[in-house]
Amino acid sequence: MFKKLLVAVDGSSHSIKAVKVAAELAHQLKSCIVILHVIRDLPLPKEIQEMIQAGEVTESRLEIFKTSAEIIFERARKIAGEEGVTQIETEIREGDPATEIVAAAQNHHADLIIMGTQGLSELKSMFMGSVTRKVNNLSPIHFLTVK
Repeated sequence: MFKKLLVAVDGSSHSIKAVKVAAELAHQLKSCIVILHVIRDLPLPKEIQEMIQAGEVTESRLEIFKTSAEIIFERARKIAGEEGVTQIETEIREGDPATEIVAAAQNHHADLIIMGTQGLSELKSMFMGSVTRKVNNLSPIHFLTVK
């Protein structure tokens, strides 16, 4: 039933737990895991843009986020490998996290999206994080949240 699992990661403890659950499921179901990291498209404040060449800063910012994503991917690959998962793909996208998660799941023909209930930007609360809630509302694909 679930041949390809997409797990969205941001480095938060909830997303790392989601990787663990995805890896356990993938091992049991002999599925492939797609590990996705989305870089939020956040504009620089106007004052900063006026002081420097925005293109240079945007490039540097993007490189920092890509390096961070690779560190997160390495941690996720290690967790998946410890569970015996051998089919692992990774992808970095830029933009609105919820929109990009749903689009990536559709592009990869994922059967299940797995996410932590809260990410790095969510405040601790008794409610599901805003990105998680938005993915749940947007996605036509089965969806699993991990606490």
